[in-house]
Amino acid sequence: MNSIPAFPEFIKVDFNLLNEVETALEAFPPTVSSLTSGNIFCYRNETDLKASRVFGNIVFLGFYKGIHFFTQPLGNNRIEETVFTCLKYLKETTGGGRLNNIPKEIAEPLRKDSRLFVFPDRNSFDYVYNVTELADLPGEKFHDKKNLVNQFKKKYLHEYRPLDKILIAQCLDLEEEWCRLRNCMEDVSTAAENTCIYELLTHFDELKLFGGGIIIDRKIQAFTILQKMNSGTAVTHIEKANTEFKGIYQAINNYAAVNQLKTYAFVNREEDLGHAGLRKAKLSYNPVRLEEKYHIELA
Repeated sequence: MNSIPAFPEFIKVDFNLLNEVETALEAFPPTVSSLTSGNIFCYRNETDLKASRVFGNIVFLGFYKGIHFFTQPLGNNRIEETVFTCLKYLKETTGGGRLNNIPKEIAEPLRKDSRLFVFPDRNSFDYVYNVTELADLPGEKFHDKKNLVNQFKKKYLHEYRPLDKILIAQCLDLEEEWCRLRNCMEDVSTAAENTCIYELLTHFDELKLFGGGIIIDRKIQAFTILQKMNSGTAVTHIEKANTEFKGIYQAINNYAAVNQLKTYAFVNREEDLGHAGLRKAKLSYNPVRLEEKYHIELA
């Protein structure tokens, strides 16, 4: 029996809906990171997320940074009608809003409809990488990365281990310290990320996450949180490290590719949110493609 009601009724998103959402994700594997169960559930409170079923498709309604939005419909039944139903609802109840982070395969056919305004959001494009390249760091284009990884390995006595309950507790401590040093709760985006990390780590097994950490002097100094996205692609939800150790970010990236991502062809490392430094860092790893995302509004 479904817990998620038929439109126009909604239910607040919480972990009691996880099995229902994951069943739908298995039937319709996501191509963009925003529709993974990790992102849906870790940001559910920050975006006041609610769920409903429109023509049988699961949709999520939320509000963030002044924008009312629906997510990509989770399903494949009467998608165009579902889009219009969601946009009409936003127009009637809030005065406006949009569908957020819609993958190209859904957005492209809708661009022909003059009733809709369909536009790409470069800041939300996902960066997709070849796992073998991240593991081997071959050739000139990865020369600087490989040098930093090798320097890290030579300079610091360390160990890379898959995350377990003991390491997860240390990850929470590292994130708390990282957040305190950067006053992360004073900014909406970093505060939301901090909450997301807490949710992912405290619901690690429920969300079927995996990951690893670098330990130096018996203390975790870097960690990564990963999740299966579809049959060929995993997603990196979080990567955090203590930058007192030079090369540690390059090392955690490389160790994850070598040890835990080898059954996947690709890894999606999510978007840059328009941050210049983050964009430069993500491009420096030579993505094989950018997974385009679009917003859709009534024209």
